[in-house]
This record gives sequence, structure tokens and C-alpha cells, in this order.
Amino acid sequence: MAYAYPSPRTGTAQDLMRVITKSYENRLAADGTVLPEKPEYQRRWLEPATRAIGMTLAVIFEVLPADWVVGLHNKLFLHLSAGRSYPFNPASPAVRGAAALAARLESESGKAPALLAAISHPPVMGDLAHLNFELVRHSMLALREVRGRPCRPRLVVAIDPFALDTISVAEEGLYAGFMGSFHLGLDRLALGRGHLGPLMSPHTRWDRMPLRLFRTLSEGREVGMVLSGGVPATGRVLYGVREWAGRARALGSLEGLRDDASFKRFEETAPPSLHLPKGAGRLLEAWLMTAAAGLLPGETAESAARAALAALRVPETARATLLAELARDLARETPSRKRLFRLLAGRVARRRPLVLLPIVHGTSPLGVVEREVWGVTWLSAGRVRVARAGTPGAREDMTAEELSDRFTAEHFA
Repeated sequence: MAYAYPSPRTGTAQDLMRVITKSYENRLAADGTVLPEKPEYQRRWLEPATRAIGMTLAVIFEVLPADWVVGLHNKLFLHLSAGRSYPFNPASPAVRGAAALAARLESESGKAPALLAAISHPPVMGDLAHLNFELVRHSMLALREVRGRPCRPRLVVAIDPFALDTISVAEEGLYAGFMGSFHLGLDRLALGRGHLGPLMSPHTRWDRMPLRLFRTLSEGREVGMVLSGGVPATGRVLYGVREWAGRARALGSLEGLRDDASFKRFEETAPPSLHLPKGAGRLLEAWLMTAAAGLLPGETAESAARAALAALRVPETARATLLAELARDLARETPSRKRLFRLLAGRVARRRPLVLLPIVHGTSPLGVVEREVWGVTWLSAGRVRVARAGTPGAREDMTAEELSDRFTAEHFA
């Protein structure tokens, strides 16, 4: 068995990614999957060289005519989907409605709206893998159509070895260099790897990239991103469970955490390879993530969550609601991403209108669908006003958390 993603201890939140990679290792071992060998000398010399080529291409794409850039991406993604493509219809009701709503919001506010294509995430292997390329292809074409003038849509994409473990080191470097620089590349394993490649792209570090995302949207530009934050298993554990832990912690106290028997077992039996973080808050996240990832024998996400709520002394009246929220997120491919929507409201919609265009895949029949767009404008701290393309004159006020719940529930599985 060969693994292509180093995960050293860093003493930061990056160490929580080891829960995800360890769970993935176990699944690969059970399936008998063998990933490409990636020797150290290739990471040290070949990956930086091909990354430099990718970064050079990114510079070229910044000066090419914007519509050429969209057209070249279209051809690239068609090639990568290996002939299994689905036509994009610029005259579809969803796209036309999105363009009309964006124009209306721009006329009302005097500012060009930020456009965010929220994308679903099919499996990365097997018969459905081609849908990933089709989704990002459709998102770039849809964003250009909704904007109604030349633009350079950006994609939020993972460029770390964990995301690119099925391709060669040369391809990994080229992809990381181009996608990390021209697009909004995210390196979730940036720290502690000791290679030149990550040092060449410091802007892609997981602790810096979110600023690029919110700055791009705040400037009224176009972005496509997978709403779940990764494949379903990663999204549920890394985002759904972690965000839930934060909400539970806010209603309780960490003082009693280390007195809980379940938590003690976790600290005593967790393998050293998980790189347990310091600090009770991070340990709470690691405990719940490890249980949700199936790495704690005899423990489930629900049993750990119940024990955590008791240890945190969360009021009984709040526990049922929190447990229901967790069960709902763990049953879905796309968690509600409440924290993301709070940030989108506070850092983007506060400055200019935000247009959310859901682009999702279907499996029966296979295909890609653009769904009804939502327009979001700022009301007050934590509150937004939402207009739908189908009924643009009817506006509804809600909290950012309500927006996250309703948008994801309506458009994503």
C-alpha cells in the first residue's frame, strides 16, 4: 500500500486533518486500493519544477482575454470528463432567472453583486467521477452567463497531496501550481511538509486561503466552490462535526470534559498517528471527529455527542435540538455549513449583494442541473434578506443560520 499525502504534527488545527486521512487510509486498506508511488526525490525536485510551470500558466491566463479563459477551461474540463459530458443551456430558466435577479440587485444597490456557484460533490472514483469535471465546467459557464459580460470565474479547489493522491507527482505539481495561483487553491496540509512546493505557494495555505475567497467575493467577482467543502465523508466530519462542536461548546463549559469516561478512553486509546492537539477545545473537536470517522471502536458520532453534551453541561433543553442538527448533517452529503454562511453574510453581503447559484449533479438520470438562484442582501448583524429568482419581488428576512439550513436543505442532498 502506498500513500501520497504526508501529515506531520504541526501543533495547529491542521492536525485535525489527520483524522480524515487516517480514516481514508483504513478504507483504502480494506478495499485493497493501491495509490501511485510518490518517492521523496520526486516530491523534492519534480513537484516544484512542474508547480512552477503551472504558476507560469496562471500568469498567462491573467492576461488572456477573459472569454478565452472561460473557453479554454471549457475545453479542458470536456477533455477530463473523457467524453461523458452534459450540455450547458444558457437559455435555461435557472440561468436566465439568475441573470435577471443579478441585474436587478445591481440596479437596486448600485454595486455589481458577488456571484457564488455552490456546487455538489460526486464520488472522486468510479462511474460518477466524471461529474466532478462537468460540475465545475457548468459553474464557470453559468457564472459567465449570469454576469453578462467578460469575467474570469475562480474555483475553490483543494491542491494538497490528499486531494491529488491518484495522479502522478508531475501532474500534482502542475495542478497545484495553476489551480493554486489562478484559482483559489486550498492546501489543507501546507504546514510541516518540508518541501519546496508548498513554500512556492504560501497564498494557498489553509489559514490564508479563506481571506482570498472573501476578498474575491467582496470585490464583486465570480467564484465556484463545492459547498460541502469536500467529498461527503470529509465534509461531514471536517466541517459538519467541527462546527457542531463549536455550537455545543458555546452553550456549555469545557471544565468537565476531562472527567468524562468516554473522553478519557479517547485520550488513552487514540493512536499516536492522529496527532492529538493541545487544548480542551481542539481535543473536543478531535474526539467527536474521530468518533464520526469510525476510528473509535465501540463509539459512534451520536454516543460521543451525547457524552460531550453531558460533559460540557449543556442545558437539557438544548440537547435534543443539537443532537437533531448533528444527525441531520451526518445523514446528508452536504452539511449546512452555518459558519460559512455567517461569514458570507458578514463579510460579503454586508458590502454588496450576494447571488447564490446552486449547481448539482443527478444520478437518475445522470446529469448536471442549475437550480433556482437566491439573492442575499444585508439587513443587520446576523440577518439577511433573501430574494428568489422565481419570485424576485417577494423578499424574505432570515438569519444567516436559517439561510444555511434552508438553502442546503432545498438544493443539496
